[in-house]
Amino acid sequence: MSRNSELAAATLGHLAGLGVRQFVVCAGARNAPLVTSLLAVGKTKSLKVWHHFDERTAAFFALGLSRGGSEPVAVLTTSGTAAAELLPAAIEGYYTGVPLVLVTADRPEWYRGSGAPQAIEQRGLFGVYTPLSIDVQRRKDLSWVIKWDRKAPMHLNVCFEEPRAEDRVTEFKTVVMPDPAVVDDDGISGKIADFVRGKEHPVCLLGSIPTEWRKAVRKFLKRSGIPFWAEATSGLRECEDLADQQVIRESAIAALDPDAILRIGGVPSLRFWRELETLRGIEVLSVSPYPFSGLARHSELIACSGFPAKIEVVAQQQEVDSVKSRLESVIEKFPKSEPAMMRAVAELIPKKAMVFLGNSMPIREWNLAAPLTPHPNCFANRGANGIDGEVATFLGLSEGEKESWGIFGDLTALYDLNAPGILSQLPKGRRRIVVMNNGGGRIFSRLPSMAGLKTDEKQVTENHHRRRFDAWAEMWDMKYVVWRAGKPAPEVKGENVLIEVLLENSATESFWKKMA
Repeated sequence: MSRNSELAAATLGHLAGLGVRQFVVCAGARNAPLVTSLLAVGKTKSLKVWHHFDERTAAFFALGLSRGGSEPVAVLTTSGTAAAELLPAAIEGYYTGVPLVLVTADRPEWYRGSGAPQAIEQRGLFGVYTPLSIDVQRRKDLSWVIKWDRKAPMHLNVCFEEPRAEDRVTEFKTVVMPDPAVVDDDGISGKIADFVRGKEHPVCLLGSIPTEWRKAVRKFLKRSGIPFWAEATSGLRECEDLADQQVIRESAIAALDPDAILRIGGVPSLRFWRELETLRGIEVLSVSPYPFSGLARHSELIACSGFPAKIEVVAQQQEVDSVKSRLESVIEKFPKSEPAMMRAVAELIPKKAMVFLGNSMPIREWNLAAPLTPHPNCFANRGANGIDGEVATFLGLSEGEKESWGIFGDLTALYDLNAPGILSQLPKGRRRIVVMNNGGGRIFSRLPSMAGLKTDEKQVTENHHRRRFDAWAEMWDMKYVVWRAGKPAPEVKGENVLIEVLLENSATESFWKKMA
């Protein structure tokens, strides 16, 4: 075997040992030994090979595949700036604990610092966002993968010599790996009980919660009686048996005058969480599968692999004003507003469908206005809260789903125009991409620091545009449906459908003024 084929066989063997069964490939000259080998053995080894021409999109698609299947997925790139395109997905995976494997092909180490074509400094390229980063010069370097805990992305930088035809591998040996260690969660129930006990006005905030946590969290909320606000991705926003104690609107949290915040799961999207940076008199305890407090000021964090099944604590009963009736009346008064249209979109989505909520306004408006119809299969990229790669992540998550809905802002869609290039490789299924088109990043007008800007200044901050998305649908063979604000819902049929919701900004502005 050539040196390149030995490295390719060893790399694939170690990835197989880690449980990697899906590979998203961005083919290039330098990673040819890996790509051709993978294509040669893929079918016999029951490996799934996806391909895309854009490395950033491919990485986010792999992120979605990994989250949907709860297993490691690898994305393969060639050398140079192609490798750098993986950074955004690595960041998202780092903050949400996704076992993403970034496999970048590189030139041999003697190219470093030379400025030769496509020879950038790839060793440790992703910094803290890949806690385990291995520079693979020799086969034995791959022995370090045993250190990977699968709780964050891993980077394998494989250094190939000039690829040749004989570098193709037709067989490799799977390297057996030990199971990842399980964290001991003893004592967590007592810490949570001690934190809540004695507080006059505790409030619970639910971020993204792993499916296996939800039964225990639901039981804890029911037994304790703590009022709570729930992110759509928590899977507990629509629990009918908890509706009486649920905080529907963010403003209702401050009205409770909380002296303690118990956060369960990921960092929530609501503004009140950010205000906790200055509300230092409020104690905060986070119980999360991720090792991040989500705050830059002092707070407590319990990072654990599971939520306790039984916690002995009963909170003091509080009167919760959900202001539900007020919300309903304002939505009825402004049917052309964004929240009203989000409500209308949500009402179209079947309970069993997978839902992906885009960052910026979609996830916030869903949390506010979507009906309390159970949608337990909700996702969002809330690790770094970015709007890049969202459509690609949604498409990765949609693999294997009968029906999937992704709801995005217009700028989010413009960021990810090439993501539907993967549609032809996906199995059949009803996929709906909803673009909430308000002509720019209107969320910035709601920020105190930008609310007073003049119209011409907002052109810069909000990136105003008059783009429509019918040509996007045509480009990728999607059926196109337009839905004007305030009009009845259109008929939606077919497998891959783009629904463009044309919003009325004046109605939205009036809605938020009325709700203030």
